Amino acid sequence: MTAVPWVVGQWVRGERFYGRAAEIAALLPSAEEDLEAPPTGPAAPGRLLWVAGLRRIGKTSLLRQLEMLALDARRPVLPLLWDLEDADDAGDLAAGLADALLDAGEALDRLGVRREVDGEIEAGLGDSDPCAVLERLRRALAGRGAELLLLCDEADRLAGLARTDPDLVRRLWRAAAGENGRVVLASSVRLADLAAGGGADACVEGFGAPLPLGVMTPGEARQLLRQSHLPPEARPGFDDATVEAIRERCGDHPMLLQLAGRRCQETGDLDEAFRRLALDRTVEHLFEVDLALLTAAEREALRAIAAAERDGDSGPDPRDPALARLSALGLLRRPDTGGASAGPAIRNRLLAAWLLR
Repeated sequence: MTAVPWVVGQWVRGERFYGRAAEIAALLPSAEEDLEAPPTGPAAPGRLLWVAGLRRIGKTSLLRQLEMLALDARRPVLPLLWDLEDADDAGDLAAGLADALLDAGEALDRLGVRREVDGEIEAGLGDSDPCAVLERLRRALAGRGAELLLLCDEADRLAGLARTDPDLVRRLWRAAAGENGRVVLASSVRLADLAAGGGADACVEGFGAPLPLGVMTPGEARQLLRQSHLPPEARPGFDDATVEAIRERCGDHPMLLQLAGRRCQETGDLDEAFRRLALDRTVEHLFEVDLALLTAAEREALRAIAAAERDGDSGPDPRDPALARLSALGLLRRPDTGGASAGPAIRNRLLAAWLLR
């Protein structure tokens, strides 16, 4: 069988990117939006956006796909992907911004704004104020009828800065947004909890509630498993029953779908593939990290639901507030049978088994 490019542990975009149509529609500037509309406050409504999810759910891939789509958009947009993973202080912010500008060199040239930041790139921003650089860039883009789309990955790292220098973080968003800028943050759910508790509220001031990035829709999961972007001869050739079985056992989780697709193609046997997955340290680590990101009440609820499913009990009250975010993140589903009063179930069968160990 022809090898299929299952991708695990790295971001994807273009023909290897599947799904997320609703999220892309919510986050990417539309052609109909008016760049001339005056802001109300530090940034116009809808120009400070935030996506939060668990690990390995596709946050970086989503940002990379937004970057690619923005470059191809009919309207002039400069997508600037800024990795904040090492942003422990203002100097780290400056260095990371210089790297982002360097990577965006071709787009800067195309829009005719390289000279506004060229010196900063060569100097690695040095002692320059990243807020001033962003504002200068955004204003230069405005002069050409273009918009800045600032895509910030690993935004959890801003929590430390928000405690030591909250004004710096606030100035970043004011500089990047305004009348012709848009910011999209991607973080884990932990940043949402920190902000709700007042521990990192400056990080996301003005952003509103994050858009939860959960699992794929059933249709998107089917496309990924069938590798529908590839020529027919290069696809894995799973039949419908195999596709649905993989979906059900993986709960439409993108990373697990990729892993399961690879194992099923290697072994040619669905049950053997999942026996191996259940023992895979990569899968165990994913679940360990994800549970550590949840609140104690959410972890307790997940374990109680898994035990209730095993024992045939009713499980937690479906009105338990701890279940709301678990459902939004794609960890829970309502059973297909049992009526409206039926309790929630673990969506991911691999996770359900792991919780009961």
